[in-house]
Amino acid sequence: MSKVIEFLNSMGGDARLRYADAAQLAAVLERTQIDPAVRDAILGSDQAALAALLGARTNVVCGFAPAQDDDEQEQSPDDGEEIVALQNTVRAA
Repeated sequence: MSKVIEFLNSMGGDARLRYADAAQLAAVLERTQIDPAVRDAILGSDQAALAALLGARTNVVCGFAPAQDDDEQEQSPDDGEEIVALQNTVRAA
């Protein structure tokens, strides 16, 4: 994991970092081996610059759709006609 991602992960998990003011955050970032441009983007809360510097994709979507059970599949219109035809055949016999 990159140093930047590690730092952002620890920032999100540590309330002291998450709600630290700019001076406190700058002091913590100074001790890391993170590129100065990335530090500036983090300190400035510049998401677009940070994404550009990291080469991150910002438009990521995840979607879920429920699977359809075999029992719940819709009958085709022909299925009903076949049943009626079979019933008529049985009655005629």
